[in-house]
Amino acid sequence: MSIFITTAHTLGNVDRKIYSGFVEHMGRCVYGGIVPSTYPKESSQDRCDENNFRVDVMEAVKDLAPPLVRYPGGNYTAQFNWMDGVGPERKAKVDLAWHNVEANTFGTNEFMTWCKAADVEPFLCLNMGTGDLREALAWVEYCNVEKGSYYADLRRSHGVEKPYKVKNWCLGNEIWGDWQVAQQTKEDYAKNAIQWAKAIKLLDPEIKLVLCGCTGIVDWDRYVLAECIEWVDYHSIHFYSACANYNETVFSPLVAEKAIQITESLIDLARVTKGVEKKVKIAFDEWNVWDQINIKGSEGCEQHYCCADMLAVGTWLNIFIRQASIVEIACIAQTVNVISPLLTKDGDLVKQTIYWPLYLFSKYMKGRSISVHVECDEWDGELKAAMTKYPKGMQKLKWIDSSATVDDENYLTIAMVNKKKESTTVTFNLDRASPKGQVEKFEVSGKPDDVNTFENKEMVALKKEKMDWAPKVGLKPCSITMLRWKM
Repeated sequence: MSIFITTAHTLGNVDRKIYSGFVEHMGRCVYGGIVPSTYPKESSQDRCDENNFRVDVMEAVKDLAPPLVRYPGGNYTAQFNWMDGVGPERKAKVDLAWHNVEANTFGTNEFMTWCKAADVEPFLCLNMGTGDLREALAWVEYCNVEKGSYYADLRRSHGVEKPYKVKNWCLGNEIWGDWQVAQQTKEDYAKNAIQWAKAIKLLDPEIKLVLCGCTGIVDWDRYVLAECIEWVDYHSIHFYSACANYNETVFSPLVAEKAIQITESLIDLARVTKGVEKKVKIAFDEWNVWDQINIKGSEGCEQHYCCADMLAVGTWLNIFIRQASIVEIACIAQTVNVISPLLTKDGDLVKQTIYWPLYLFSKYMKGRSISVHVECDEWDGELKAAMTKYPKGMQKLKWIDSSATVDDENYLTIAMVNKKKESTTVTFNLDRASPKGQVEKFEVSGKPDDVNTFENKEMVALKKEKMDWAPKVGLKPCSITMLRWKM
């Protein structure tokens, strides 16, 4: 097994927004996660701050340091009316997406306050399902206009003097899906998206708009990009990798890498056709590992992640690093309890296995994405994931998955996912002198089915050490290993 690293070859600059999060009014993400289930009343068992936000969740989110958090969905967006969740009188509504009653006690201003406390930037999704343009413009005005207009002054009357100046807004969510309330055809969506974009940018020219894409590889993506490319700044992709068995779990994220490459070509085709100078980037604003057969959204979607799932998330993050030239935003779905790295119960919190790759990448993988070539054994299987099956042989399915960065302080960081169920040794080939002195090593490993529980929170845990440099490094079975040194 050999890894060739070319520090002189930059693939792209890593934007920290690839480590962003997602909060949806779904299951126990908000009530029981971000805030106690008794919200707005105080909880007798959850430790909360002065805003009644759960402290344990807040601290864990701060450790992950997501730059953006997308809100309020997700499928929930398609019937969301922001006016129901602001001011002293809140309107409880039936939620058709997840078959609940939404109290709306946690709304725009509560979310913005939580974002400020968590040191993250809000990333809002407009209702292009049951909502209309007038409603969308009112929300933008409420959030971004300082004073003098009706909705800006309405915000001020709700106790918020200064505008939030929300920069990133999604033009709807998964409007192509037949599960959506008010699903649209690609033709209708494109026509509406242009008119919405035109009006929103007249109201606030600084806003960045995200076009509603599909998986990046279907005709919806081609058509809406061809029609709308000059009006938007990002094209979204949503994708969840599958986990029916071990090999499918650890390899299916690679479907997303091929989707990114295809989407980049569709963006370039639309730019060439329309003569658009600006570079439209990809916002992969929903991604994760999800067992969609057994873990249902209508039942709260609380998936318990094992070590194999952790390897999949490590692969996802390697993909975003390798595709840094085109992927500028990525949001793991979701932040807490709902297919999440965090689970809460009875005033307690556990960091799931997938928490650790998110933590390591967010903390250390930054700066320039550099060229990494891996020579190793390959799996001779079929690559598939939700809604997608690629022809066999379209991608090489290597048992070692890797990416690397060089940051502004000249630290080289190498991430390696060993998908093998046995230990292996990797030989490094570097284009620069080997490090002098010791190397930082971070490692997370376990048996494929190992799960962190409230009873055993560190079944799969992060281990740190310093070691002397050697061109050969051993990797544990089912492990994520990160090496870091100053060049």
